[in-house]
Amino acid sequence: MFCPRCGTKNDDNNYQCTKCALVLRPAPGPPPAGGDASLGGLIPYKNTCALIGYYLGVFSLIPCLGVLLGIPAFILGIIGLRHANEHPEAKGKVHAWVGIILGGLVIVAHVALVVVLWRMSR
Repeated sequence: MFCPRCGTKNDDNNYQCTKCALVLRPAPGPPPAGGDASLGGLIPYKNTCALIGYYLGVFSLIPCLGVLLGIPAFILGIIGLRHANEHPEAKGKVHAWVGIILGGLVIVAHVALVVVLWRMSR
């Protein structure tokens, strides 16, 4: 490749002329954001309700905190699932389902525990 300004012969891989530093071609930039190669397909950052519901559902398995985290996990999971169905590009259906299932199981387990303890006290 020859420099159009000074006529110096440059290697085809050069981005600048070796003599006059004229930019021969633009340097390659970073890959475009939101590509499938990033974690965007794995972590649904566009569906925050599903993502927060997922984490609340997982952390609701901690004893004593479960019912406090299970209820919002269940609700946010439903909201996140609706959002994923309305906007497929947002993704997050699996995260939403994990929030719904874990949140629901924790709620049912706490209700069952309260019923058992109430019956034992009578």
